[in-house]
Amino acid sequence: MRRRTEDRRLSFVKAAGKLFIKKGFGAVTMEAIAAEAEASKATLYGYFPSKESLFEAFVTEAGKGGIEEIEAAGDGDDAAQILQRLGLAYLSLVTRQDVIEANRLVMGEAGRQPHLSRIFYESGPRMTLLAIGEKIESLMEAGKLRRSDVRRTSLYFKSLCEAGLVERQLWGLDGAPDENVRYTAVKNATDVFLMAFGNGNHHSGS
Repeated sequence: MRRRTEDRRLSFVKAAGKLFIKKGFGAVTMEAIAAEAEASKATLYGYFPSKESLFEAFVTEAGKGGIEEIEAAGDGDDAAQILQRLGLAYLSLVTRQDVIEANRLVMGEAGRQPHLSRIFYESGPRMTLLAIGEKIESLMEAGKLRRSDVRRTSLYFKSLCEAGLVERQLWGLDGAPDENVRYTAVKNATDVFLMAFGNGNHHSGS
């Protein structure tokens, strides 16, 4: 029964996401989402009280497992290796097609539906940044990075990793970068980051 309930819930989330991306948040009704999921509106309301709650679930589903991968980036003796694992986990998340589509949706709706930006930020980017920050702070505490403001330093690291990749994907100029492209981007980002924040005891990963 629980599995069936979760399957039904996920069917509503997928239906909502499909319609949000195709038509925009404001143009989609709860009736349309129920119809897309081949269910009654009453059943939909039993799972989600509003479009906003469906949007939040859509964002969460798009990033499912990604933050956990960042949190599991691992420990080690070498800062470069830790940062490369962290950067690869981050890029794998933010270049997912569902995540890209959620970003495009929010950017398109921000002027008309500013509350969506807050929902998106709290459910996605904020949680991602906190996960990166925990790893950065642990490296600082271990003496593998010089001490600096954790949030700002985390922003620098993620910005270096995505530089030149995520924007082009968002704009539709490029498809999702493959594993080799992501690795090279993170390797270069790590080298630059450690020049700024390393303690002088690191070496570049191979």
